[in-house]
Amino acid sequence: MTHPRSHECARRSSRVLVSLPLSVAGQTSDGARVSGHAQTVVVNRHGAKIRSSVPLETRMEVRVSLLEAFRWQAAKVVWANPGQNEYGIELQRPENFWGIHFPPEDWESRIPVASASGEICISQSGTTVALRGESASGIPFQEESVLIPVGDCWGAIMVSPPIGLNANVSVIFGGQLVEGATIAAIAHPREAGRCRIWLQFARPFRVV
Repeated sequence: MTHPRSHECARRSSRVLVSLPLSVAGQTSDGARVSGHAQTVVVNRHGAKIRSSVPLETRMEVRVSLLEAFRWQAAKVVWANPGQNEYGIELQRPENFWGIHFPPEDWESRIPVASASGEICISQSGTTVALRGESASGIPFQEESVLIPVGDCWGAIMVSPPIGLNANVSVIFGGQLVEGATIAAIAHPREAGRCRIWLQFARPFRVV
């Protein structure tokens, strides 16, 4: 097994924990062609940690296809843990191939502005909300933080309790407006004891 630690320490962009369905295809060192299903575990702009249904080899060239987005890119396997079916891949072209909404660099320093009552109104500079749900250990929590819009139905927020991917939470805006949301992605590592998460809402925002 090639240990991934050195590659993780040398990563060149923020990592996001998100599960995306993939297909992978390539040729092993003995000339055999392999292809099968896979899914991402952690992604960044340069590559990903994936779980693959077919064995891959270090330094193997592969074609990685996003099933839901119908696009593909060439990549290289940079580390392998066959016992866990986990592999590190490096994209041929660093980019946001995964379609993940990364928040702007200065989003934490923006001044929050209260949203309007009766609809999902979010300031471009951020809105103070209360996030309510259950932590990964099943303990209820409610925490106030700043929600930043990063897409039509997406928002990024920093929270303290660890929350599981795909968990459902309630977001309480000004005027007691409560909206349900799903944890769509989680950034690692934790920053100053807090974790950056991406929320996906059922209906779009009105950015003001």
